[in-house]
Amino acid sequence: MPTSSYRALRILLSIFSATAAVGGLVMIFGGKPLMLRLFLRPPEPELSTLLLVTLKELGGIVLMLSLLFYFASRDPVRNVAIIDALIVGVCVLAITPLLSLYTLDLGRLYPAYLIWGRSVVRLAVAGLLYYLRPRERGAPQQ
Repeated sequence: MPTSSYRALRILLSIFSATAAVGGLVMIFGGKPLMLRLFLRPPEPELSTLLLVTLKELGGIVLMLSLLFYFASRDPVRNVAIIDALIVGVCVLAITPLLSLYTLDLGRLYPAYLIWGRSVVRLAVAGLLYYLRPRERGAPQQ
């Protein structure tokens, strides 16, 4: 049974779970006008049908991740691997927009300070998750 010492981690994982579930549903059921608004009104040709199909498929993956976050929030000690994967994933998500900024000329679509700010926030969230994650368990019982 999870102890109350992991209450902050459980709340944070529950927030991630709810946010991922809502995001996945928006990706699955959202149409082109909604995606144009969510992507901060890019030029119309930038949002192709292939991108919309890919977003709908990724919505299913995001729903799957929200379920994993929900299970991890129920018992963080038994699901440390999910929390570790979340930490690594958030670190990767902090680095990839910076690579895109310099390799794909993303600065013409979004201001560079927003991309840098989002990466810094993601690294801070990864640090918080690392700080809150359960430490090593005791010896396995037989």
